[in-house]
Amino acid sequence: MSKVSISLARTPFQLFNCIEAIKEFNRKGSNIVICIYKNEVDKKLFNEILEEYLWTKIYFFKLDTINKLFFPFILNKILKRYEKIEFCFFGLITSYIVHSINQINAKNNILIDDGNETFLIANNIKNNKYKDKFRNSLGNKILGINLSLDFIIELKIFTFFNLDSYFLNNVILKNNFNNFKESIDTLPEEKEIFFIGSNLIDSYISKQYFENIIKNVIEYYSDYKITYIPHRYEDLKYLLKISEKFNFKIKKFSTILELAILQYGRKPHGLISIRSTALETIGYLYDIDFLNIIQIDTEMLLKKEQILEYKNLYKNYKQKNISLIDIT
Repeated sequence: MSKVSISLARTPFQLFNCIEAIKEFNRKGSNIVICIYKNEVDKKLFNEILEEYLWTKIYFFKLDTINKLFFPFILNKILKRYEKIEFCFFGLITSYIVHSINQINAKNNILIDDGNETFLIANNIKNNKYKDKFRNSLGNKILGINLSLDFIIELKIFTFFNLDSYFLNNVILKNNFNNFKESIDTLPEEKEIFFIGSNLIDSYISKQYFENIIKNVIEYYSDYKITYIPHRYEDLKYLLKISEKFNFKIKKFSTILELAILQYGRKPHGLISIRSTALETIGYLYDIDFLNIIQIDTEMLLKKEQILEYKNLYKNYKQKNISLIDIT
């Protein structure tokens, strides 16, 4: 009898990593996936990535108002169809994920990467922060919501990142993307830089400051063709408008960048971003020549508490030998 896995994917990058985990741990088994999404942008990306693997069964769960209220009933209806689950793969710890993990009751619960979320989860586990967030209250029991955190004790973490500094008691399984890298032939390289977008305008920085960054980036990297890769939530109309103003190219891929470069058929010489963990994974997957983080003036951040956040980010990038570029 083949082993069964259930993947709970909340973001397109989580789904990408679930596929890698399946190929690593359950290649010959039966594999079910539940794609959890809020908007059609994410659903479209999910559909693109789902084509990369032959699934036993695919489910979609939209996080609209009604579904969020009645998630235990809706998810239980799906999950009760499966028993004796060997693997549960997930990349987020929220109420509907925790409930699902408990309903699945897999032999092996494995956390997969979702960029910075991996570090936030590791920190929360280290400092036992989830116990205050998830409680099996009387109301939850009446609604049939199971928020037990017992699964964290034996949780395994399948990650590309180095989590040694968190001193976790959990088993860490290194994700070197061996399965995905097998599918990559040697790609030709162009004298081009991919500027990986981040959804920062009006939440971290103003449009005016963003445009100033764009202008300075183009001047700093004047020897290269700059191609801006928008974040899936960025305003494409606005970006197209300023691309004409500052004379740079925008390339909107139909899938996540980890897969898009392979479909593109050639790789950039360098990757730059204001902030993105995709810089590390893509740089590793495709052996990109250089990775740069565009260092911003932290005094230009919209909220004071964001200053410390960015200082910690920059400290982390330095530890990983990713160059911070001051373009001011």
